[in-house]
Amino acid sequence: MDLFAKRNPEKRQRAFEIKSRVEDLLALGADATVMVTELNCQDEDCPEVETVIAVLRPGRRKAQVTLPSCIEQVAEEEIERFCRTVLEAPQPPDASPGASE
Repeated sequence: MDLFAKRNPEKRQRAFEIKSRVEDLLALGADATVMVTELNCQDEDCPEVETVIAVLRPGRRKAQVTLPSCIEQVAEEEIERFCRTVLEAPQPPDASPGASE
């Protein structure tokens, strides 16, 4: 990863759109964090570029999905499917405010 590479405004805008959509679909509060990251994969078994969406909320397990495409190709259906999975996931019995994994 080149830390000095120029930022791509289209990728940044798309990441913001995905993050906002996840926040809306999950009705997340200010204490939640949504991360959208595009990664270059070096393994032979994965695509050259993949996008990771992660949701971190106090007292809950991290929810994450890795999509085998660049950030511009993430489809609305993939975002909605991920959010449905997060909403349908059972809450662990030991989850309490401040608990972390």
